[in-house]
Amino acid sequence: MRLIFGLLYTLFFLGCLTTALFVVFHLLRYSLDRKVAVFGTVFFLSVFVILLFTNALIFFTLPLESLFPTFNTL
Repeated sequence: MRLIFGLLYTLFFLGCLTTALFVVFHLLRYSLDRKVAVFGTVFFLSVFVILLFTNALIFFTLPLESLFPTFNTL
């Protein structure tokens, strides 16, 4: 069970990183003012890193074995 959720969370984590790269690219590429682009990118990345770190921290502290019943076969 832990392996399945680990793989799903890895996909989620990589999806978040890909989305963040997409947002940063567009902030830097299509902003009219360079100072605003840098400020927006730094602000976005700082909030993104904090949220993703807390999300990972909370996920890895979940007791996955006790959340779902185990099925023992004879």
